[in-house]
Amino acid sequence: MKMFRKPLSCLAFGVVFLSSQYPTRAALPPNDRCVNSITLEAFEPVDGDNTNANYDFINQGVCGARSDRRALWYEIIGSGKPVTVYVCTNNGKITDYGVFLTCNTQLCVGAPDQLSEPSNCDDGDGHSFTFDAELGEDYFVHVRSDTLDPEGSNFTIWYTEPTDSPTMVPDAAFSVYSMTTTFVLSVAVIFVGSWALQ
Repeated sequence: MKMFRKPLSCLAFGVVFLSSQYPTRAALPPNDRCVNSITLEAFEPVDGDNTNANYDFINQGVCGARSDRRALWYEIIGSGKPVTVYVCTNNGKITDYGVFLTCNTQLCVGAPDQLSEPSNCDDGDGHSFTFDAELGEDYFVHVRSDTLDPEGSNFTIWYTEPTDSPTMVPDAAFSVYSMTTTFVLSVAVIFVGSWALQ
């Protein structure tokens, strides 16, 4: 059995060497891809950390500052009201984001102005962007960090919207207006006709 000790020890050394040179990659966040985005609820803050997320090179330069950096995805379902998205950082990293209309496309709804300083959560501050969210439409928020070092951005994201009823769409408003006008005219005709017969 002594003849096998040296080969086995060499094999063990090789495994240790390779492990040290090529460490195991940390697990990706569950919402690393747009199709796995986390759905947000109005007024409910959610914490995130994009340290181990992939770089989204397909989005380079298409939806706000630093749009090709490693990022996480969040989803907002429109309720027919204006939506204001807020993002702040918990570890002093500049954190940018953009809002997309569809996954795996470059259809950008918009993005806030580029930051030059972090928007810190401790200051009660949030980098905001407002857009009109159509009823039932899905919107995808792409949150990325402005850093190439091993530590990404630990951030908090939330959104707000008016608490009143959804804004009536133009077609529905016109339909109600037409029905009201028709009813008023019908009553007027009946009244005039009845008066004429007297």
